[in-house]
Amino acid sequence: MVDNRPPVARAGILRRQATFGASDGVTIVLGLLVSLTGQPHAMVRAAFAAGLAELVGMTAGQWLSDGESGFGAALMNGGAAFAACTIPALPYLAASNWAALATSLVLVAAVAGVISLLRPEKGLLALVQTYGILLVAAAVCAAASAL
Repeated sequence: MVDNRPPVARAGILRRQATFGASDGVTIVLGLLVSLTGQPHAMVRAAFAAGLAELVGMTAGQWLSDGESGFGAALMNGGAAFAACTIPALPYLAASNWAALATSLVLVAAVAGVISLLRPEKGLLALVQTYGILLVAAAVCAAASAL
């Protein structure tokens, strides 16, 4: 199937899919960071496995739910989820202490900043909503980890 939409329309679809996938992926890795604190040896493996699951699941979910946007948009969604889920775990390849956690949290904040820029809402609203969702996710995961 040939996509006859103008390039601007296709770029908008890809931006939305990147925002959706990255938001999902960064929320998952933040949950892993909070839940696996004190178990740094598990972080890279968990984030990579979650990233692969995100790649397949988010790509398939987008493709199956929206046949009009095409497989490229679906792959953008899954690829962004994979990247956002795995990039913040990379510091654990070099360290396993609080420095790795701090660096990972900085990477989470950076990914969230990119998500805020990609969102249709701009400025303070996009920042507050994006970081607010991540704070809620971190709090829920911390509470669940304490059980």
